[in-house]
Amino acid sequence: MNKQNQMEVLLECQKKYGQRRSDSLEAWVLRKRAINTAVMVVFSITGIDFSDFEPALYFRCDDDRIRKFIRSYEGQMEEAAIHPAEFIRNLDAFYLKTCLYIEKNHLFREFFDFYKLLEQRRREKIQQGHKAIFDAYLSLLMQQINYFSRRQMEYSVSGITDRGDLIFRKNPHPYSDMGAYRLEEQFPAHFTDGLELTEKQIYHAYRPYGYEIRSMYDIEALDARARVYDNNNYAMIPYINEKTSKVLIQEPYQHHVPDFPRQWKNTGFYKEKLLHRSYMLPAAGITARYSNAGEIREIYFLEQFHNDEIILLYRISTYGNGEYSGYFHTKSQVFYSIFENTNCSEWHDQVENFILENYMILTCSYEIDKKKNYAIRQTDNLQEFHFPYQPLASYTYKQGSERHNDRIHKNKRYIKEEYQEEMRTRCGYIRSLPKDQHVSEEALQHARELGLELPEGKTFVRSHEFKVYRKVNGTD
Repeated sequence: MNKQNQMEVLLECQKKYGQRRSDSLEAWVLRKRAINTAVMVVFSITGIDFSDFEPALYFRCDDDRIRKFIRSYEGQMEEAAIHPAEFIRNLDAFYLKTCLYIEKNHLFREFFDFYKLLEQRRREKIQQGHKAIFDAYLSLLMQQINYFSRRQMEYSVSGITDRGDLIFRKNPHPYSDMGAYRLEEQFPAHFTDGLELTEKQIYHAYRPYGYEIRSMYDIEALDARARVYDNNNYAMIPYINEKTSKVLIQEPYQHHVPDFPRQWKNTGFYKEKLLHRSYMLPAAGITARYSNAGEIREIYFLEQFHNDEIILLYRISTYGNGEYSGYFHTKSQVFYSIFENTNCSEWHDQVENFILENYMILTCSYEIDKKKNYAIRQTDNLQEFHFPYQPLASYTYKQGSERHNDRIHKNKRYIKEEYQEEMRTRCGYIRSLPKDQHVSEEALQHARELGLELPEGKTFVRSHEFKVYRKVNGTD
């Protein structure tokens, strides 16, 4: 197998294991996708010495909840190296069995905590020279996520509720690979022998699935858009819940060459300032609208408490090029964008620079000490005059109702049997102290651990749980 061309092996395996038989459409498509993933994993690790697997895959994990997942997927990677043919044949069955186990035991949060842990370790493993193995490992896990949508192919997992249930939303490209399967089946020699497909052949393969595809370039562009959307969506799942769903992209990114704003200061300057933030964003987030910021039209910023750390979530909306999202860990200062670890790493650097510049403006005290005509100018009028390299920004936020709880049970009879107790979490926040009161040392210390330096007369209220009573099969 190792000496054969990857496409030849893929077509051979699809012909051998990818026949529909009596399967439903959903089961058949998942099996074909599992075969694609399996062949990709096998060829990604071909030629790598097996002794390299332990340092590439091993990392310490003290969380007993996810050790089972680590052992399970490490076992699949080892199987791919030792018995590749068996791995390819059995991967679909492994995915389905694992999916049923997760669903039965309601382990969605644990699974995506494991996925997030792999995403974090990936950066470290790449620096250690284990990119090929670890990328294959992460790809193996990504395909598992599709099995949660096996009964609703047009939807993808996009987050997890506070109760640990999955959040689904429509996928913009659920059938992007179906045309390719038709072409592989009808014209296999074109893939193995390098023969050219005609416009008519391509069009008739993709048209049943709603795509106006007429060339190999169109196919590659569609695959790129679908891959960018899926990778972006998967990376954000651990951070998306009912409160953060506004970060989800509505218009998929088009994967064109982006146009970024100028850079005012280097990213290291912003990161250093952000280690000593004086403010937090409003609970509902900040919407920033821009003029003269390249293709960036709007950015939505939202903070989330996650594992005793403040995470900045962002969603960028562009002029005609779609949207993409990402995050920034305020402690480790890890920044994620869709361009990270791609051939366009300079785009990642430019996104990071502009996002952190804005985050500094919103949460830190700072001084415009040089290049004043380059610095972002805040304004309520984005049509006003600006210098050639000066972005204009309008920052707004939505105020929540302070008395929203008053209306929940007003004039309604309370029957205790109709309600059940439920724990909810209130995120930490900065608040003003009453006159003549002083901030406690404990509050100061906890704020410092989060990278916050409290202004005079302020204290920090920790995240905490509180009880609510929810009406069964109703609302609060």
